[in-house]
Amino acid sequence: MSSLPFNRVARLLGSYSQQLLALPLPVKSQAWDIRFKSGQPVAICGRDGIFFVRTQGGVSAGPAPDLLILNNSQMQELFVHICGHSVFSHEEEIRQGFVALGGFCRAGLCGTAVVEQGRLKGVRDVSSLVFRIPRDMPGCADKLFSSGIDPMGGVLVAGEPSSGKTTFLRDIARSLSWGRFGPKRRVAVLDCRGELGGGFDLGPCADVLTGYPKSQGFQVALRSLSPELILCDELSGDDLEAVKSAMLAGAALVASVHARPQDFFQRPLCRTLASTGGFGSLVCLKGRGSPGAVESVGPLEPWTQKEAG
Repeated sequence: MSSLPFNRVARLLGSYSQQLLALPLPVKSQAWDIRFKSGQPVAICGRDGIFFVRTQGGVSAGPAPDLLILNNSQMQELFVHICGHSVFSHEEEIRQGFVALGGFCRAGLCGTAVVEQGRLKGVRDVSSLVFRIPRDMPGCADKLFSSGIDPMGGVLVAGEPSSGKTTFLRDIARSLSWGRFGPKRRVAVLDCRGELGGGFDLGPCADVLTGYPKSQGFQVALRSLSPELILCDELSGDDLEAVKSAMLAGAALVASVHARPQDFFQRPLCRTLASTGGFGSLVCLKGRGSPGAVESVGPLEPWTQKEAG
């Protein structure tokens, strides 16, 4: 894999950019994310394991006397930096557990919840920041098309965290937009967290709605873009009404959901999505060890019937 995606993220990290950019190519090219945690070593997590950044350059696979460690004050400075020195402008994202930055990636965050009358109002004392490394893998979704599945019948992509769901969806959008396996399709991409589009070329017929909450994004797409297909990442229970509305409006749906193949029908959300009738096919990804790789692809109906029986 290329180190360019890692470098794009590293350049956004203020005073830590040069140190990260100077890391060895093999470390950067295999990285999935960069993790900052107050009082702990900065970690690079990826295909080959977890490595800790050294203050004098390079990485260590285990404890060492010169590891790069941020204190609480430095963590807050980094958090304010990635918010563009305007935490308030990212308030809604922060409530959802992330900060979108650079127009192509996000930082997941941990801290102390601020709750008022049972509602999450925000997060203070940020203790962890996890920067995802967005990667592009043109062709990774080819197996969906070569299997004979028609995406216009609706597709659910299931996989565990870091299994490449976003990368896979991006390649579906690009293939449909360019008509690589059939007629070109008008695709509306709901990029709620700034990762699906992310500056990648999705072709001439893919319109990217960045930063819209899913429910509003579905409505804007249907009313304004006349899409044949709507594509979005990481469905939740809050999105069910929007999914049903889009389905009834005549737009095909392609979306992802968190679930390992063996656990798909153990999740109430997955069972409910399967029962909507909006998804004719199920793609299961292999897992975090092989991001973007397909374990199985086929019609969803046999799975549904098997579960019902």
